[in-house]
Amino acid sequence: MKQYKRRSAMRVLWLCIAVLALCAAVALGVLLPVPKSQDVQIPGARGTVPATVQMPSKLARAGDVPLAVLCHGFTGNRGGDTHFEGLAADLAEQGIATVRMDFPGCGQSSEPYTAYTLANMAADVDAAINYMQEEYGVDGKIALVGHSMGGRLASLFPQISAREGYDQVSALVLWSPANGTGLQGLEFLNIDDFSQVEAVAAEALANGQAGTKWGVEISDVFVQEMQDSEPNAALREAGLPVLLTYAGHETLFTETTVSETIATVQSLPDSTVVLDPFTEGDHNYFGPAGKEDPATPVMDADLRAATISFLTDVLK
Repeated sequence: MKQYKRRSAMRVLWLCIAVLALCAAVALGVLLPVPKSQDVQIPGARGTVPATVQMPSKLARAGDVPLAVLCHGFTGNRGGDTHFEGLAADLAEQGIATVRMDFPGCGQSSEPYTAYTLANMAADVDAAINYMQEEYGVDGKIALVGHSMGGRLASLFPQISAREGYDQVSALVLWSPANGTGLQGLEFLNIDDFSQVEAVAAEALANGQAGTKWGVEISDVFVQEMQDSEPNAALREAGLPVLLTYAGHETLFTETTVSETIATVQSLPDSTVVLDPFTEGDHNYFGPAGKEDPATPVMDADLRAATISFLTDVLK
């Protein structure tokens, strides 16, 4: 009987210790909020890459710390059309570190836009991953989040990394990726007349560069890379978990590109396609189209929620 009482007392003691530990963890969570983001210069193969790092709180860093690399689109910047800052903060609360950078010729990059090539962007992503591992001790699984052309880069990155010896990633998040096969990936240059896209591409290949309606000049290297790449085939080859979203008012990519990319991701194991929250949005997830201020990302919360749910599941 006395032995039974002693065992009961021990159970109560351990329960009290567990409750105290939980209270201490909650208190530490209050005392250790998510730190502020930091603007950094990442050493790269062609010079420094301007970037922003967001780390989780020290409490959330117990064990391996996963990393999400946020990749913006054509002529964009590390703000990701206002979506990346909030996403980075939310991911930090879930214990996931992020780094977002200005690709060549974009944002605070000192390079000309003709340096904007898939190879250079992939090299910058790899440099960012190495930087996070060496400077911040990030040691967990890695995912890429890419919007538009950043989505095409993310789709191709496992293929590029295998060829170049870069770090491998574990998952991909694609927001409206520019995943048309070959030169079709440049359809956003003139969605209404693809012959004009072909004319710009031919000029770049002949002269080394060509101007676009977006106010930037693309290089012959970029055009050749686009022509030679098949991002949806690369996704099937890699077989990684993928989250794909497209908005309902997509005016930069053809229905063929959208439907083929959706079918590709639906065929992949552990992958998800999310469309319903964005049926009234445009390419940058602003909207409803024509009903709200086009500079207001009213679908931002749904975009972040879908991304966070997916990444916390596949990275942790």
